[in-house]
Amino acid sequence: MPLEGTCCVGATRATSRTEAVVDDDRVLNEDSRVLKVGLICGGPSAERGISLNSARSVLDHIEGGDLQVSCFYIDYDMNAFAISSAQVYSNTPADFDFKLESLAKGFSSLDEFAEHLAASVDIVFPVIHGRFGEDGGIQKGIMFHLLARDHVSVVKAFDKYDASLELSKQGFITVPSFLIQGSEIEECELSKWFSSNQLDPNSGKVVVKPARAGSSIGVTVAYGVSDSLKKANDLISEGIDDKIVVEIFLEGGSEFTAIVLDVGSGIDCQPVVLLPTEVELQLHGSVDVREEDAIFNYRRKYLPTQQVAYHTPPRFPPKVIENIREGASILFRQLGLRDFARIDGWFLPNSIDAFSSSAGKFGRTELGTIMYTDINLISGMEQTSFLFQQASKVGFSHSNILRSIIHHACLRFPQSCFTQ
Repeated sequence: MPLEGTCCVGATRATSRTEAVVDDDRVLNEDSRVLKVGLICGGPSAERGISLNSARSVLDHIEGGDLQVSCFYIDYDMNAFAISSAQVYSNTPADFDFKLESLAKGFSSLDEFAEHLAASVDIVFPVIHGRFGEDGGIQKGIMFHLLARDHVSVVKAFDKYDASLELSKQGFITVPSFLIQGSEIEECELSKWFSSNQLDPNSGKVVVKPARAGSSIGVTVAYGVSDSLKKANDLISEGIDDKIVVEIFLEGGSEFTAIVLDVGSGIDCQPVVLLPTEVELQLHGSVDVREEDAIFNYRRKYLPTQQVAYHTPPRFPPKVIENIREGASILFRQLGLRDFARIDGWFLPNSIDAFSSSAGKFGRTELGTIMYTDINLISGMEQTSFLFQQASKVGFSHSNILRSIIHHACLRFPQSCFTQ
């Protein structure tokens, strides 16, 4: 489905755009002024450890020369601290959580923390994954020169169920889903949803996941209505989320992820989508899960494993890759995102039945169906993350891509970032 006003995202365009970003980074290096960056990590979600890894990586690759980095940490109870770089290099948050009050400067409130940031740094680089970092909390609480996106855009994109509704409204094909909200569990309604999507109420295969728990936290496979309700109840009782999404399991589909960079100037958003990565599970007789139940979960995403292979670009037809990039660019712009994001989705070949409600929506191609399922507002930035994998394909070093992102964010705040 062609949409007007879209950004060309073919390989030639991407190359020229990324060259422009490199040139912009060179301009930043030539500026004699030292840019003060506030790096914030931690947070209350289960991804606090990943946040710390991302902070280490960012610090490794931007500190020095024309960039001066101050590090800050939000603990599980939402207390803010100024921490040293040595603490950033601790193995896990638990390694220094108990020492924070004696070794770090604490702030009496998030308001005091925000005032400190406004007085001491030029721009804030948050690497808090999940709750508070990606749900609009930090944007609402720290209204100062924040790299990434505004509060309204974040709220629309973070909640997986609400994001799916928004994508459908914007003309994208979406995965059929059902919402279980808190204690309001209607077994009869879920049974009707199973039947309406040609799923056996006793054995139909679905994915059960929290709507607002970040990347891959609590995602599991379920069979039938009873199993789905049990696993949803487990997530709620564990305190992971009280809003649970049940989705059709996309049998035979291939998962992909794409990094989107905003290379616009100031308020002008110009998204460029890097070459996506296909995620291939390679279980090789693994006994930790049945092969047919395997998903790209938190463990496979963030811990060392031989069960996953990455293909950049994907092993899809060139036209499909072009369409994936086009759709991600449109989505980024229509949701009002800024600076960068990671957008995940699925490609289902033509041999797999498309959803009847997809007629006329973006994602239907001659070769199969493209669906976007997750919008990651603060992509992981560990050393081997998708951000760095995909950026390397167009000549970016780790340092170059991070500094380029910071520079383009600074273009929105010229009075703070580019004046003495």
